[in-house]
Amino acid sequence: MKPEKYKLKSGETRWRFQIALPRDPLTGKRRTTRRSGFRTREQANIALTRLKSQLDREQKVSPVKTYQGIKTFKDAYYEWLVIYKTTVKPTTYFDLTKKTARLLLPEFGDKDISKIEATYIQKYLVDLSQKYKEFHAISTVLRRVFKYAYKMGYTTHDEFVKVDVPKEQRSNHKLDDDLLTEDQLKTYLNFIHNEYSFENYVYFTLLARTGMRRSEALALSWKDLKGNRLHIHQTLSTGYRGETIISETTKTKGSDRVIILDKKTLSLLNQHHLALNGKLAKRHEKNKDDLMFLSFSKGKPQAHVSSWPYGTLRRLQAKFPQLPKVDVHAFRHTYATLALKSGMSLLDLQHQLGHSSYNTTLRYYAKYTNDQKEKAAEKMSDFFDKIDL
Repeated sequence: MKPEKYKLKSGETRWRFQIALPRDPLTGKRRTTRRSGFRTREQANIALTRLKSQLDREQKVSPVKTYQGIKTFKDAYYEWLVIYKTTVKPTTYFDLTKKTARLLLPEFGDKDISKIEATYIQKYLVDLSQKYKEFHAISTVLRRVFKYAYKMGYTTHDEFVKVDVPKEQRSNHKLDDDLLTEDQLKTYLNFIHNEYSFENYVYFTLLARTGMRRSEALALSWKDLKGNRLHIHQTLSTGYRGETIISETTKTKGSDRVIILDKKTLSLLNQHHLALNGKLAKRHEKNKDDLMFLSFSKGKPQAHVSSWPYGTLRRLQAKFPQLPKVDVHAFRHTYATLALKSGMSLLDLQHQLGHSSYNTTLRYYAKYTNDQKEKAAEKMSDFFDKIDL
């Protein structure tokens, strides 16, 4: 625009102008700049002419794309996501897209990917690493999207290769943090029995007495139970759009297994089966998928959502603050430790837990309790006394 006159509070006259700048190279948004305070129209015109010349020179040296030609980070991300979706399970895909929608896209989404510099990425990752423990999942997405954009020709270079990804902070979390003593386990199960439905009690007892994963138990059907033998061959997971699905594959190859149930667990399951059939008959409903554990929260019987057992524990812990703050996986950890204490071999425990690798069992579950450590130390002390070492 041409220079215009305006007045100061003192009543003196000044001149000012506004000029359009090239669109923002990261977002494509329109930009303007203002200059004011000139005493004469001539001074304002001279400044306006100089600024126009400067902008013209900059444009010739580094021409800016039109907004329509910009490939934003979001564009490249969604193109890459189509490929990524074919390589992972729906649960992994759903979890990742939730994280990126919350943490990544608000920061990078509308920016021209060819204009994002390494310094910007570096600062983002450093800040994120201070706030979010699992930030490496986000940094991996960033790395892959920038690599994809470079391969597709959306950028002339891959800025991410210049970035030093911060080291992931080691968690202070220990196995003992997710471990219940025998008394604590009994207390938990008694509280669940008294406070919640019989189905809740049967579900958590099944976890405690078999060590199976929460999603494996939620996916069980009655036809999987033959006598005292329970076939674990599928798992409950989250689909691409967040829906609950029963997957016909287990977490790992070794997870497809048959376990033998003890008499109490089998008796509880049979009682639960009778109660569930009675409830279905009363409601004139059918258990079309023959599931062991059913939700009636939305009217029609269907599989529980994967967060159902977490909700039970959170409500219980809120009502009884004296209970240890553990999650559902604590029942699996506790089973493994008690199984070893009872004399079960690591190889048998590997099968019971459904680990593909013996090393996984050894690494995560061959954990002595404090009582076991003391007994082991006492045995060695007695042995040394005997040989007078």
